[in-house]
Amino acid sequence: MAENPIPFYTHGFTMAPMAGVTDSAFRRICIQLGATCLVTEMVTAAGLSRKSVKTKSMLKFHQDEKPIGVQLFGAKPEDFARASALVSPLGFSFIDINAGCPVKRVLRSGSGSALLGDIPRLLEIVRVTKQNTDLPVTVKIRLGLTRENPVPDNIGELVAEAGACALAVHGRFRTDFFAGEADRKRMKQISELSPLPVIANGDSTSVEAALKLRDDTGSTGLLVGRGAWGNPWIFRGLNGGNPHPEPGELHDTIMNQLLMMMEYIPSPQVFHIFRGHLVQYFRGFYGAAEIRNRAVRTQSLREVDMLAAEADIAMHTAVEE
Repeated sequence: MAENPIPFYTHGFTMAPMAGVTDSAFRRICIQLGATCLVTEMVTAAGLSRKSVKTKSMLKFHQDEKPIGVQLFGAKPEDFARASALVSPLGFSFIDINAGCPVKRVLRSGSGSALLGDIPRLLEIVRVTKQNTDLPVTVKIRLGLTRENPVPDNIGELVAEAGACALAVHGRFRTDFFAGEADRKRMKQISELSPLPVIANGDSTSVEAALKLRDDTGSTGLLVGRGAWGNPWIFRGLNGGNPHPEPGELHDTIMNQLLMMMEYIPSPQVFHIFRGHLVQYFRGFYGAAEIRNRAVRTQSLREVDMLAAEADIAMHTAVEE
């Protein structure tokens, strides 16, 4: 068997791509706290194929983000052929093909989870992508479009024959979106039959839950999504460290992320975007609801600084019974 070219992904703890969340600044925060690998937000293969300026801007990443994979989505093999050739010289560690996104506008174009209803087309996309790049190629799937229309048990073998070197599995069907629990039994069936490393995705809301998902499914690595938003310390926990911020760390992390965002997003737009991150950071401690209410109105660096400092103190203040 060939040597694994991307062990940091297949056997590590990767920050899963989340549209509107995992931009460069947040990705850097995650890798600083222990993520072993990063993946870009979904990039349209058709947009790259047309050399769209907006799409190409999504390919920018900081050197501190390595190793990082680029995730492409689309419906046409010819778009993937051109897109994979375009991204190959840009410094990415691998190309990931998205066949898991459940969003309706993505499905309407025949992309994302829609590919799970047309496995031959998905395999052709994998083949032409591999033919047009020297980078490792990986695939991200769900368990199927619906429970009545699951992916084949040997999906790992099929994508391996087409040229992929790893398979990430989100343990829900497209129709589930993010509701209910991940189907660990079905994920384990896919893992056991796959000649490729399988990376588990879904329900990694804590260190304990993530490691249990990996062990229950026989997977080799983890993709952590929503469990890391507002809690990037989960990656430190997965590496055996403290999964919670130390005193002063919540404030410092928030300010570090905001300052990095200000490198490429102008004011006042940056504060409008960053409010979504603040709402996620300000959870799980006494007084968090009131601080969140103020967070959605922040519009200056000074306001965020003061609010983050207040939240940090509140998080580490014992509440008397």
